Amino acid sequence: MISPARDPGGPVQPGGPVQPGGLPAAWHRDWAAWASAASIVAANVLAVTGYPVPFLGPALGFWFLVVHPVYLLCTTSVWDGSGWAERLGYSLGAVLLLALLGGLGLNTVLPPLGVGRPLDPFPVAALADAITVALYLFRRRNPARPSWRQCLASIGPVGGRMTAGAGACVALAVLGANRLNNGAGGQVSLIAQGGILVLAFLLLRCRHRLQDEMICVTIYLLSLALLLMTSLRGWYVTGHDIQTEYFAFQLTYSHAHWDISSFSNAYNACLSITILPTELAQVTHVFNPYVFKVFFQLMFAVCPVLGYTIARRYYPKWISIMAVVYFIGFPTFFTDMPFLTRQEMAFMFVCPAILAMTHRQWGLRRRRLALIAACLGMELSHYSTMYLFLGALTVAWLAESGSRWIPQRWRGTVGAEPAMAGGAARDSRTLSIGAILTATVIAVGWGGVATGTMGGAVADAGAVASSLIGKTAGIRSGDVAYGLLPGSGPSAQTLLNGYRRQTMGQRAGSASAAYLPAALVARYRTPAVTGTQAMPLTAAGRLLAAAGIPVDGLNAVIRQAAARGEQLFTIIGLTAILFVRRGRRPPGREYLCLCLGSIAMVALITVLPDLSADYDVLRAFQESLLVVAPVLVAGSCLALRPLGESRAIRAAAAVGLTLFASTIGFVPQILGGYPAQLNLNNSGEDYNTYYTHPQEVAAVNWLSSQPGVLPAGVQAENITDRFAFTSPGTVSGQQVIADIYPTLIRPSSWVVLGYSTIHTGQSSVFYEGNLIAYAYPLGILQASKNLVYNDGGAEIYR
Repeated sequence: MISPARDPGGPVQPGGPVQPGGLPAAWHRDWAAWASAASIVAANVLAVTGYPVPFLGPALGFWFLVVHPVYLLCTTSVWDGSGWAERLGYSLGAVLLLALLGGLGLNTVLPPLGVGRPLDPFPVAALADAITVALYLFRRRNPARPSWRQCLASIGPVGGRMTAGAGACVALAVLGANRLNNGAGGQVSLIAQGGILVLAFLLLRCRHRLQDEMICVTIYLLSLALLLMTSLRGWYVTGHDIQTEYFAFQLTYSHAHWDISSFSNAYNACLSITILPTELAQVTHVFNPYVFKVFFQLMFAVCPVLGYTIARRYYPKWISIMAVVYFIGFPTFFTDMPFLTRQEMAFMFVCPAILAMTHRQWGLRRRRLALIAACLGMELSHYSTMYLFLGALTVAWLAESGSRWIPQRWRGTVGAEPAMAGGAARDSRTLSIGAILTATVIAVGWGGVATGTMGGAVADAGAVASSLIGKTAGIRSGDVAYGLLPGSGPSAQTLLNGYRRQTMGQRAGSASAAYLPAALVARYRTPAVTGTQAMPLTAAGRLLAAAGIPVDGLNAVIRQAAARGEQLFTIIGLTAILFVRRGRRPPGREYLCLCLGSIAMVALITVLPDLSADYDVLRAFQESLLVVAPVLVAGSCLALRPLGESRAIRAAAAVGLTLFASTIGFVPQILGGYPAQLNLNNSGEDYNTYYTHPQEVAAVNWLSSQPGVLPAGVQAENITDRFAFTSPGTVSGQQVIADIYPTLIRPSSWVVLGYSTIHTGQSSVFYEGNLIAYAYPLGILQASKNLVYNDGGAEIYR
């Protein structure tokens, strides 16, 4: 930890203490203050006028709204007793909460005063100015000046090389994504992944020569490189949930006003994808998709750094580094999270909440206030993350309350709480029934009362209760097949048959002329497409195959081993904490109970019917890794203990890095014989389903200019929001787009076929938590409609 600068003593010069070079320290401070003020003025001018300054303008706007306020708050004494990574987490979470609440305040207060567009550039810039001034005054009253010279001196040659290498990986990730977007190969992205693997190994090997701060910087850059490889794919909005997120954002941005009634959907209740990106867009003036593609990723890459900080509460460096490797190597982190930006922002509140709860030097009241503030930010950002975290808190509180029933011989292990500085009570607990009820009020107040979007959670609770008492069968996502606990998903054809029956029921409740004739629809079948085409074997893959090693099976076995092995290692680690006392220093009670609560929620989602369909089990496990990843690493070391203590550590690290090399796509790309990943290829399931092509954008632009589009209706593929006229001038919230499944086609609607359907003959539906691909019968459109648009990558029928 970097200590504040101390007064060197000695005679004071007239201008204040003298810095090396003969300049007074006050002059340096004044120079920095004037430079900061000039930058703020420039940011205001660029934000209000919208004058385009490539690269520098967006960077200055992001610095103005996020980076500078975070710096001001980070360098205050309010975070005393916290390292710099922890200070960064608290400060970033606080600034994001201020931006959310401030934007909501503008949105609420200004319209009654006659300002119809409260989120235009001028009000947003004024809000950023107000936050800056308030934090500057707060910092003057509560200063904690860092010793930057000591910080730079702590880098050292090893740290400098690690940082430079990690920065090079970020640059290669950006270049690699751009090459793929231009139709070239993924060689540069593969090199970036190789660099990430090498640096992860060097972090472990050189950990004793690196300060925690330098490890955190390297982790941040490596995490950012992995995220940008995925987020920068495509020149437009690419991904699954992000399509609807972007639509909700465009709806707010185009009207410079957030209104839940304009799009009554749970997505629109997430201020992290409505008000927050609108504020960023108004001060940066970038092409709107890059608010999500770049700026959100710059913030979310802090999350693994905070995960490392959480682990360092209780574990040595090597376990903490490997915990981050498992966290960022879990496929959800770099394949799904860039497409789930509302959950990315929610994670930026989960981490400070965990850090505050387990802080050894803060008093009880301070920890609880920080927890409640984090829960507020979490709820405003993403409802599902809040529900899972609230469930984990409840289980943790129950476990903590029940610890008094633990036999006396176990209390030294399970009930231990790390000694707290400043005379704080050793057994004081952050969690209480009052804290949990307050968090529940926040969730119900926003989701139920303020926005009325909590109906999905209530319906899920009713469906679970109904299935448990045997009234309904319940549904499960196919992802439960990766779990150790019993549970398997239905086949793709079974799901597709269920979807067809549901659509036929929908037809039955409408007039017969509302849809294409049933006799016509019955002639066109839609068989499910199972399995994904694998990449051809590379030269290395063919060499292994010639040696008798089945490469196809090898890649699949490694992925299955990663999924089940991580769960098994977690169970071993928790078991050791609970029951093995001898020779082990137990973690804190609060931390242990949080681990139990997080794993309990993953288990409930896996086992209970209906939950896995609406609350993705893989995303739930990713959230749990923020707490349990170090327990997972410790469990892997214990499982390999028969090799000897030192060898077990090396073997555990080797296992983790091997799984990391496979899950990020490096090994499958080197060998072939595995489905292509979007961050390395212009092919594969994700590319076919989620990638937005220029021809599709051109088709949407053409369609938006046609008369009578909305009254007639638009039908498009599963990811429909990419066809929702996302130019700000045409976003109205009235774009109702239906699926193109044959049973749902209406005679008068416009039917849009995207790039994938035209070139692969396949489409997909999302049903009961599963994405189901099926062979699309183009003949039904040719028999019932006219082709009115075709640009080679998109077709429109009417």
